Amino acid sequence: MRITEAIFWAHLQCKTKSYLKASGAIGEQRAFTEWEGQLVEDFQRPLCLQLRSNYPEDAYMIGSSLPHAQRKQCALVFDCVVQTPELQSSIPLLARVSSSATGPHNLYIPVRFLPREKLTPHDKLLLAFDALVLSVATSQAPPFGKIIHGSAYAIAKIPLDVWMASARAVVDTIATQQANITPPPLGLNKHCAACEFQGRCRQTARETDDLSLLASMTDKEIKKQHSKGIFSVTQLSYTFRARRKPKRFVSKAAPYSHALKALAIRERKIHLAGKPDLPIQGTPVYLDVEGIPDRDFYYLIGLRVKSSDAYVQHSWWANDRSEEQQIWEAFLHTVATIDRPQLIYYGSYETTFLKRMQERYGEASPYPGFVDQLMAASVNLLSVIYAKIYFPTYSNGLKEIAQYLGFQWSESDASGLSAIMWRSQWAVRRESRFQQQLTIYNAEDCAALQRLTECVSALAVKAELPHSAQRIGCENIEIALAQEPLPETSRGEWGTPQFVYPDFAYITQKRHPKPMTPYKSKPKDAYARIGTQERLTHRYSHPLQGMVCYDCGLLFAPVRHDPFSWYAWRLATSSPSCTLLAYCHASPVSRAENPGRTRPLDAGFDHGVALSPRAQGRLLGCPCAGRVVGRRSAADLATAQGWDAPSGGGWQCQTQAGDTESFGPKRAEK
Repeated sequence: MRITEAIFWAHLQCKTKSYLKASGAIGEQRAFTEWEGQLVEDFQRPLCLQLRSNYPEDAYMIGSSLPHAQRKQCALVFDCVVQTPELQSSIPLLARVSSSATGPHNLYIPVRFLPREKLTPHDKLLLAFDALVLSVATSQAPPFGKIIHGSAYAIAKIPLDVWMASARAVVDTIATQQANITPPPLGLNKHCAACEFQGRCRQTARETDDLSLLASMTDKEIKKQHSKGIFSVTQLSYTFRARRKPKRFVSKAAPYSHALKALAIRERKIHLAGKPDLPIQGTPVYLDVEGIPDRDFYYLIGLRVKSSDAYVQHSWWANDRSEEQQIWEAFLHTVATIDRPQLIYYGSYETTFLKRMQERYGEASPYPGFVDQLMAASVNLLSVIYAKIYFPTYSNGLKEIAQYLGFQWSESDASGLSAIMWRSQWAVRRESRFQQQLTIYNAEDCAALQRLTECVSALAVKAELPHSAQRIGCENIEIALAQEPLPETSRGEWGTPQFVYPDFAYITQKRHPKPMTPYKSKPKDAYARIGTQERLTHRYSHPLQGMVCYDCGLLFAPVRHDPFSWYAWRLATSSPSCTLLAYCHASPVSRAENPGRTRPLDAGFDHGVALSPRAQGRLLGCPCAGRVVGRRSAADLATAQGWDAPSGGGWQCQTQAGDTESFGPKRAEK
């Protein structure tokens, strides 16, 4: 199958669209697509008529084949279809260039017509595709091409050497895609709003829960998730983990989390990743501006402000660029009458509008510096929401979030593309209904902005509440705090421990005869090292190694060899509900480390405490040992070794000779 300019252009916009067009699929009839094609024809028609008037009739041809035009040596060839066995392109105009001493005599260059003021790389690639087809068909590569564009009919001369190489690479990719039976991976993008296959692709994406549904995820990020085995939004939602921000990063803005966005969609809840900062100190003035981005022309300014108990909508319309200054001045005079006005808008489009209007027309206000004050106090609501509030919507667009909050537009297909189309139709036909549609659309945008601002203000209040799940007013909209709950205190203070057995309190008192003070410089998760304390148990002096303290609880290991050092990690964020004993806390190796793993003392559970004979004797010498139960406890060891029963303040035990000597590993082996 031949690769046409329509398939080539579709591939530049979306690989799936190119595949569907090549397979003969027919999409839905979209008003924007039809208008866009009609706009190019309306722009091209008068230009072609003007060019024909400059040449005699035998100097140009319309709809002729390229070989026939070459034989007649026509200067211009309109609507020429050039094709090869693999490629085909319908070129609006072929212009024969003047012959030179080193170049061919019948060399044609491609010419295209575009109504846009600004050219994009895709426009240049399409022109390079025309040149590529010409070079294959005539064995002569045109050195350059031309694009006539804009309201002033500007002529852009495009060198084609580099662009043809890029166009050839795209053609190879399309050919490889057509040779493959499997369709390319589905990926939604910004072009979907103007595509005739939007409904088909979006339905497929929803059925498969594709990651491209998240508008903020780039192709690179999607591929990264695919390499991890994550292919759906639901799978991505389970990768979110709440993290507590360190103190040194409190002032640093948190990065945007796609996983949290996916979690909000799965749970259908608004998730807060921080407190939204919405500094409204004056009178909120909701601003929305409509314009033609390609021409940097603003034709409609909408303003919504509260007066008494009702909201008032102001709208200023400009028929052409000459009236742009008038609506700007009218806007400033109206805002100046408001008490402490504070502009609120959504996105950077209005920010650019304020800067450009100030550059073009200055203050236009009786108050010097008034525009600067407005810009300094203005609030971009999108920046307030970003990375702090995650709505259960696939994008952060105003339309989608406001619809989730219950707001509806009068036009079901209202969008920025629709506004551009309505304005163009008004400019051609001058029908009042298009102006009315735009004015209503702009006013509804201001009302939706007000609704969203009120919601964000309510969320800022809810973020300070301790509950993890709330509702906004009486509405059926749930919110959740997407962060790890902070402890009661962030310092590593020990406090007064509460013990299950009174004997443990006695040991702690002997181990720390003075009140314990917190180590303020100690990190939260750092381990504590505590030296050896000796206590007289009947006739023997026994070192009690083992009251290892934490910021929230205690770990008890009452037996330890004298020269051993004790290391333990923080175990829990709250005091344990049961007595804990260090797991594998004894070791015959000097300076051994204990990972601090613990187990509850249960009568039927094997704690696995491996003790040397001397350590067993010291365990039996502890007053608290009589209350510790389970295998390898004091009672179990006494029964196994044939020692005496408990007596007096502790257990009497038999130890080896030399108890008072050093208990290092080498001495223990003797």
